[in-house]
Amino acid sequence: MAEMNRISRFFVNRFNARRSARIFGWMQHNTPFPVGAACLEIGCGNGDLASRVVEGLRPARYVATDLDSRQLDAARKHLAIRYPGGLPPSLELREADMLHLPFVDGSFDAVLAVVSIHHASPNHHESTEVPHALGEIDRVLRPGGVLAYEEILHKEMIRGWLADHGYVLSGIERGFKRESVVAKKSSGST
Repeated sequence: MAEMNRISRFFVNRFNARRSARIFGWMQHNTPFPVGAACLEIGCGNGDLASRVVEGLRPARYVATDLDSRQLDAARKHLAIRYPGGLPPSLELREADMLHLPFVDGSFDAVLAVVSIHHASPNHHESTEVPHALGEIDRVLRPGGVLAYEEILHKEMIRGWLADHGYVLSGIERGFKRESVVAKKSSGST
């Protein structure tokens, strides 16, 4: 999986709040979060979306992950300002590779991946590792759970993989280069 370069990290950390607000609003209207949900975020950036979801949707557990330890440091700094008394008990920051998620099968009710799935391959424009990443997401997602994602690359491939694996796609919103989708895993899937 590819790490972001210095310039990408700058833009993710500097301009993340506006995108997080838009994504959070879209999620509130399109993503069914059960009471007491366990959520996983892949590619948490500076942690802005994590704080919005924890405060607004109140999951019982929210694990915000990133492969890049520098991004987790940025998230810790950002969240320390927002939560000067310490992180909420439900929020956890953790280093993780989406190709080898360190969680047991069926651990989460929801997985969030905002412009992160295309980072699965060493080169963002290649899609060789995207199916592997989707397989790992599928593995840790409980039957009936949801994947809420936004992507700018490999959109058709991702939608196709999910449909081929029994996911029902809804809440699709498209913008310039981006596509936001809620994919509900079949209740019978394992």
